[in-house]
Amino acid sequence: MLSRYVGTALAISVLALVPARAQTVVGSADTAQPASALDIPIEKIADTTDGCAILDKDFPGLRTHPMYSFFKPMTLNQIAAMSGGKITPDMLAQAQTDLAAAPLAPVAVSVSAAGAP
Repeated sequence: MLSRYVGTALAISVLALVPARAQTVVGSADTAQPASALDIPIEKIADTTDGCAILDKDFPGLRTHPMYSFFKPMTLNQIAAMSGGKITPDMLAQAQTDLAAAPLAPVAVSVSAAGAP
């Protein structure tokens, strides 16, 4: 059991060193859109209130995983490919549906009265 965890952690660590490149569909010369919500870096999804809730619902423990800081620049499709089947196509399909339906607005940052102009 421990060796499987170490092997998975090592694979994620090694792949985290490779720059993550999301697949994009170019709509015009100055805009690029991810092919799907599964091609958005996890950290960008987690930067939204709805995105955090979806990640926690569809992938319990993902954001609290000890290796999260290493794989958060990657996409859900990328980590699914490395998961050895732990992230299933059904899980990805559910996340795609949930993310497509959610308004992924950035998490609000409160500004104190002293910091306001």
